[in-house]
Amino acid sequence: GSDKEAILDLITSRSNKQRVEICQAYKSQYGKDLIADLKYELTGKFERLIVSLMRPPAYSDAKEIKDAIAGIGTDEKCLIEILASRTNQEIHDLVAAYKDAYERDLEADVVGDTSGHFKKMLVVLLQ
Repeated sequence: GSDKEAILDLITSRSNKQRVEICQAYKSQYGKDLIADLKYELTGKFERLIVSLMRPPAYSDAKEIKDAIAGIGTDEKCLIEILASRTNQEIHDLVAAYKDAYERDLEADVVGDTSGHFKKMLVVLLQ
């Protein structure tokens, strides 16, 4: 078992930059991926939260968008929240992170999952 309280305290008391450095140090010291180990030890929404906090922001956004357009239906609120609230640089980083993580083009995936004026608005936001 894992000490969820200790994990929560350690992770939430650090900046994202520090959490990324912790992942790198963990890999160097133990030769293992901390995020994979956290996924193995944790479950449910707590796992999703902790894993999301351990990723760089662009990769967290990429994961949320991937989940929002996966399967039947689209989580339009998620797409709007992420794409309408990020700076140009954050959108650029998100597009690159999505490509790196999923080897797919974010704009093409969004276009393939949306339609009409909503699709046009999202494309404009992505550019």
